[in-house]
Formats: sequence, structure tokens, C-alpha cells
Amino acid sequence: MGLLRMLGKALSFDLTGRSWTREVEHPYFTNLVFFGFKDIKSSYWEAELFLPGSNAPIGVSMEGCEAGPTAEEEAFCRRLLADPDSVFSMCRELFEPEFQKWAKSPMPQNWRDAFRVDGFSVPQKGSDLNSWDICYFVEPAGHYFTAAFVGGKAVSVLVDG
Repeated sequence: MGLLRMLGKALSFDLTGRSWTREVEHPYFTNLVFFGFKDIKSSYWEAELFLPGSNAPIGVSMEGCEAGPTAEEEAFCRRLLADPDSVFSMCRELFEPEFQKWAKSPMPQNWRDAFRVDGFSVPQKGSDLNSWDICYFVEPAGHYFTAAFVGGKAVSVLVDG
């Protein structure tokens, strides 16, 4: 473990004992970090995954207990990363007016010319009918666009500016 990482852990240590972290290896998620809280409903996992052919990490977060992600949650991640065009197509209609407002230009035909997947949350039990979101960094706008999904549909967009 590097010096900076050790220092970061020491500085972020919860002296109250109400929270803790634990790193584990996982066959799919590789390095997972569990952020545990006395109130288990606040506990979650974080990992970094990659789109095929990309070396830019994508942050992934999911609710959970110390047992780790379920097979269904892993399957959700695999589906999303295997077909990012399909996911973006569900967001496009909501993103378009925000893109025009923030980038001051029309949205490009190829979304990858302006949008980069930054991270996403995994819905409970890996079911896309449950709530989840996906965040993109939009280079021409200089902002992050986050689409919220409910019931398998993109329902809103939040822009960080």
C-alpha cells in the first residue's frame, strides 16, 4: 500500500466506530471497497470498471452488506458495460435540451463525441426496474450530467452546475 493511500486511510478513520472500510478482491469487480456503517442501510460498495477497449475507469457504487455484490448486481454491470449505446439512447431525449443549454451547440449524432461515462449506481438486486443512475462527463459543457432511472426509464437529469 502506498504512503498516500495509508495517509488517506489514517486521516479518514472514524474514531466513533460508527463506520469502517474493508477492501476485498473479487473475480469481476477486482478491487472492491466496502463502506460499512452501524446503520446497514447506509452501507455500500465501490469499485472501478472499464468499458471494453477503454482504460478510463468508471466508478460503480451499490448498496449492500458485507457479504458483497450479488450475482444479479454483477450481471447488471456486465449488461450496462456491454451495451453503453443502449443505455445512452434511454437518456438522450432528456440530455438534449440540457446539452444545448450548457454547451451552446446542438447535440452530436455520436454521443461519444461529447459524453464520457463517469460512473453509475447499481439498482437493488440488480433489477433495472429499481432506482439507479448513470453519470457522464460532458466535455463541451464542462459539466457532469446524471440521469436518474426509475422503473426501467430515464426520468430526470441533474447537471452539476
